[in-house]
Amino acid sequence: MKYVPWNRGRTTALEALYFMEEFWGEMDMDVSKQAISERRMIIDPQAYIDMNGDLLKRIYTEPELKTFKGYYLAAHDGSIFDLPNYPTIREDFGIEDNIDHSKHTATARVSTMVDVLNEFILSSTITSRKSSEPDLAIDHLEDVKNKINLQKTISICDRGYGSKKLMLKIMQLNSYFVIRLKKDTFIDQRYKMTTDDEIIEVPLTKSFIKTIQDEKLRNYANKEQKLKIRIINIKLPTGEIETLATNVFDKTMTIQDFKEIYNKRWTIETNYDKLKNKLETENFSGRRKIIIEQDFYSDVYVFNIATVIKHDANQQITRQPQKNNKHQYKEYSTNFNIAVGLVKKELLNLLTPDEEKQQQAIQKIFKILQKNLIPIKEETKTTTREPVDYGHKFNDNNKRSF
Repeated sequence: MKYVPWNRGRTTALEALYFMEEFWGEMDMDVSKQAISERRMIIDPQAYIDMNGDLLKRIYTEPELKTFKGYYLAAHDGSIFDLPNYPTIREDFGIEDNIDHSKHTATARVSTMVDVLNEFILSSTITSRKSSEPDLAIDHLEDVKNKINLQKTISICDRGYGSKKLMLKIMQLNSYFVIRLKKDTFIDQRYKMTTDDEIIEVPLTKSFIKTIQDEKLRNYANKEQKLKIRIINIKLPTGEIETLATNVFDKTMTIQDFKEIYNKRWTIETNYDKLKNKLETENFSGRRKIIIEQDFYSDVYVFNIATVIKHDANQQITRQPQKNNKHQYKEYSTNFNIAVGLVKKELLNLLTPDEEKQQQAIQKIFKILQKNLIPIKEETKTTTREPVDYGHKFNDNNKRSF
């Protein structure tokens, strides 16, 4: 169980040798790659999902978590992850055979629900690319409803999630959403609007209700008969109109508030970057779906542990950036890349039932993180990014953490 999240992406033989040295203090045990693979096949990936769920339940009892006017902000989005390009993987993930697999590699859809203010991955899944993103978002909501308070949560979604079924599900859970709409979504009702902030009603037809497979949700739709939605039009600097749909009817929440809420969803993109480039999640250690799922869900678990440690370490930072410096740094933060590397290194001690060893490992990590702070720049209206050397595989400012 500990071997999977401890894995550093090396060959199976080396991983086994180093793991045995760290776990038992010796490297001369004779364990074959086949034996390791056989034992891994009996580990249900759900175990790592449950471990992460237990961690989140404890985290969300803490009162100091960040909110926006009392709401958690949870973004939903998907990303495409590369898979090992083998027949077994293509079959397990429903990838068509009538394509040139030498040119089109095997890929999967990853979907996550992320607390964008506190940076935790609340729920995640790795599945076929054919899966519906709104349906995956509904699965995430079901997954987290006993872990966080959905009645104080706003789900933030992009245009691909403008689904009446998803909106109904969020309402059924007494939760909230802010979803960007496509230009033609609810166009008849939006056409009648005379201001940039109005409430519309969208009828739920019998033909639509029949398509809802979830009996409880179908009964809820039959009872409601219509969707009551607040429509917010936001004019962008380009002149384009961005339309948001929400069921937050509190008039103290202004157009500017909703603009800020929607812009916060960018954190989910940075989390995908961390999974791919800091934890190197796409460097899967096997050619079976069960191994792919073990690697993915254990990495999400490690990600949240590193995020917890990063936040706790940030609270101990006393160093302040010099005023009036040319880079306009506002504060220092711990380095997530280093936090991931240290969590991987100390993982066996962090997962031990020995609380003394746990605390020693945590304090050791804190001490190192305090010596490796990174400055955070002030947010500006216009930012200039440094040119990126896309032609160099091993960029000097993006080194591996383990």
